[in-house]
Amino acid sequence: MQNDNKIFEEIKHSPDLNPRTEFVNDTRHLLIKKANRINKVSKIKKLSYYWSVVIATVAITAWISLFGGNQYILKSYHNVMSAIPKNNEESITASNKNPSVFIYHTHTTESFTPFLENKNIDQAYDENKNITMVGAELTSELKKKNINVLHSTTDFHKILRNRDLDYSKIYDISGKEVQTVLDKNKNLKLIIDIHRDSQLKDATTIRIDGKDVASVSFVVSENSPNFKENRKIANLFHQKLEKKYPGLSRGVLMKEKSRTKNPNNQNFYNQDLFANSLLLQIGGVENTIEEENRSVELIAEVIDELLVELD
Repeated sequence: MQNDNKIFEEIKHSPDLNPRTEFVNDTRHLLIKKANRINKVSKIKKLSYYWSVVIATVAITAWISLFGGNQYILKSYHNVMSAIPKNNEESITASNKNPSVFIYHTHTTESFTPFLENKNIDQAYDENKNITMVGAELTSELKKKNINVLHSTTDFHKILRNRDLDYSKIYDISGKEVQTVLDKNKNLKLIIDIHRDSQLKDATTIRIDGKDVASVSFVVSENSPNFKENRKIANLFHQKLEKKYPGLSRGVLMKEKSRTKNPNNQNFYNQDLFANSLLLQIGGVENTIEEENRSVELIAEVIDELLVELD
């Protein structure tokens, strides 16, 4: 059997072929017929593609107009855009080594009656299901916005019990952790001590876009040496919430100065440690975790705006 090289050599040195005219004509007609068939198939594909685009456009338009698809698109757009660093400083802010927000909970075990078998509002405290879950949700929402957050779940009540200290000393205990965090993180812009209010649901719930949302309030100590700065950041936060979601914030509550001049009897709520300190109450004792989380999503939007102004 001849190998390929020998066959190629024979073809190479063979005389020119002179096909019959009938063969050439038949071959030309066959090729033209095949070309026409291919062209026809191509036109059908283009027509199918055109109508697919038309149908898809009509369907998307109907979805946006009739089923609220525009809200989904806007939310998706904002989620994507918020995940893109705006500049080099924002990228640094998102670094694990450079938190810009610190969240903690002085009253760590504050819980919600929908979580608990015991519906007594005066006993709505739990070591596991408590306000730290709300702080964790806020941390998650802020990280989605490329904001790095340090969240503490330290149980300050447990520390009090272990040291046999009076309950009035709890801010002293949480304040030590705040100071430690400040010492280690020089670029913090905002510190938030998150609580839940003791008021009932009627006073701590608002309707937004057809859903129940936990309302919020701020507490500022007039005793704090940073009182003016503390009040300024709380008022700014309140105003931004009021502008975006009227009624979500119940305002800034002032704790009057103590009549005693003894500094040991003054309650600063740790606001003396940092100018941009907030005591933020999200919802109340009867709110559900779903209502709390809806509030957190809106709060995160405002914090994102607020941090820009704190640069």
